Amino acid sequence: MIPLQRIGLVKEGPLKGWYIQAQSMNVPQGILISRARNRDMDQTLVLDGIFPNEAKALEFFQTNAPVVDWEV
Repeated sequence: MIPLQRIGLVKEGPLKGWYIQAQSMNVPQGILISRARNRDMDQTLVLDGIFPNEAKALEFFQTNAPVVDWEV
């Protein structure tokens, strides 16, 4: 399960060193994944996409950010 609304630092994978966050969206419906170079999520912000369901979002994480240190 992907923790929503929490920021995490990617520890392994192609996005290593990026901060990443997943958010639930109503319109369009899905999970928005965004990343940035700093913890405040405001430097070099990149929107990786809106994934239609958690399975597709999890597939993105497994490929690009398999290990994330999620903040509490």
